[in-house]
Amino acid sequence: MARPFITVRNLELRIREGTLPWDESVSYDTVDLILDGKNLVEWLRPYAPPGLDPPEYLGHRFGTNMTELLLGRGPVDASGRAALLGCTCSDINCGPLLVLIDVEPETVTWSHFGRGPDIEYDWLELQFDRDTYVMALTKYEQTT
Repeated sequence: MARPFITVRNLELRIREGTLPWDESVSYDTVDLILDGKNLVEWLRPYAPPGLDPPEYLGHRFGTNMTELLLGRGPVDASGRAALLGCTCSDINCGPLLVLIDVEPETVTWSHFGRGPDIEYDWLELQFDRDTYVMALTKYEQTT
């Protein structure tokens, strides 16, 4: 299947106040990735393999260096992909939503989405204007 090339015009990193899913007495704030006003998981729904609804995810814990991660300089798996979202157990490396981040002089591309070897969204590719992307990261850093 040919990979749809989708231009994302706006990226926002939004802090979501919350608690641990299994212990509401423990604060656990995460970072949501909002693309053109829509949460990243909502972007995935139309591209899910037949019969699969994307699982619930948690974003990175507030305090994670999101700039390093989203510029492709953060931790990656063996395939070179970064974990954008993780399992609701709060371990970002448990069943993560992985993506390859390619930073070019004028664009940033997210491609080769996947959640382990069996669930791939490989045909989805999101592209951002690099200046707009970096401005979103800078704005997030300034508000944290």
